[in-house]
Amino acid sequence: MRWTDLYIAGTGAYLPKTESVEDAIAEGRYDADSAVHTDHLSVTVAPDGENIADMAVHAGREAAARAGAGPADVGAVFYSVVLHNGIDVWNAAAYIQQGVAAEGAFAAEVRAGSNGGLVAVEVAASYLATHPAATLAVATAGDLWSAPYFDRWRADRILYGDGAAAVALSTRGGFARIVSLVNVTDPTLEAMHRGRQPWGPFQFSAEQPIDLHRRHEEFLETFDKDEVWQRVQAGAKTAATTALQEADLSLADVEHIVVPHFGRNLITKQCLEPMGGADLDRTTWEFARQVGHLGPGDQFAGLNHLAERGALNAGDRVFLFGVGGGFSWSCAVVEILDEPSWASVAT
Repeated sequence: MRWTDLYIAGTGAYLPKTESVEDAIAEGRYDADSAVHTDHLSVTVAPDGENIADMAVHAGREAAARAGAGPADVGAVFYSVVLHNGIDVWNAAAYIQQGVAAEGAFAAEVRAGSNGGLVAVEVAASYLATHPAATLAVATAGDLWSAPYFDRWRADRILYGDGAAAVALSTRGGFARIVSLVNVTDPTLEAMHRGRQPWGPFQFSAEQPIDLHRRHEEFLETFDKDEVWQRVQAGAKTAATTALQEADLSLADVEHIVVPHFGRNLITKQCLEPMGGADLDRTTWEFARQVGHLGPGDQFAGLNHLAERGALNAGDRVFLFGVGGGFSWSCAVVEILDEPSWASVAT
């Protein structure tokens, strides 16, 4: 969909310190062959005692503050996570609301796998469009990959980092304007992350740590691998080309591409090749390979990184690419109107 009055007024992020891939290999937590495949340098790892909800609150507050907004100005809060909020039977979105907005604001958790951040943007945009009194919404997204439930080094071909990021969306203006936002889905691939896992209602005896490798293998026992890749690339291509067409742009017109933090090979095959073979140097890969996959938070964190280090100039176009299990793809074209005022805080 093409938008004319949807702006990004602020961004924020909370990223813990990193642990290097080199150290993980030396300590036997990771293997050299996998490291070649992903080409990550490090991942962010939260210290014991931290939780994803507080990380999301930190990021959301920062985004709102950079938008010049206080809690009373935030009309809606959206929160996205993949793994777990830390407590069962708990509305984490209400906790995020308490930290970012005031009573009376709309609050909801958005579950869409690793594409949850951009899906939350679409939900937030729709909310703002249908509630004129609400002029600012904050979307937060991230994950905490805690042992022993999840082994960030061995669960998948992807390396996982802890942290959260956020954007403040406004109908009144901001440093950037969302020109187009497109979402494409293909539910025939949902079992890729389910495999033959037994149904609940609660899986107290389920595998620990979670083994996504095995789920993928179980899925491929009944689904042709070539067709999987055809569908994955087709969904990505449709989302990307439609977003560019709706923005009246070609890929050559885009200065920055914010990609999921999947690792060099998967970014290339799942995102850049379907787009027409964009160069990895035009992406946020150098940032991604230091942070790891933040679940649904990669796109917000990548945009925040570009803003903080002063890489965004008026007139630049930024392409945001999201991919989530299920499968879904979201692509957005963002036009930079002004250099963010907080760019000087970059380190």
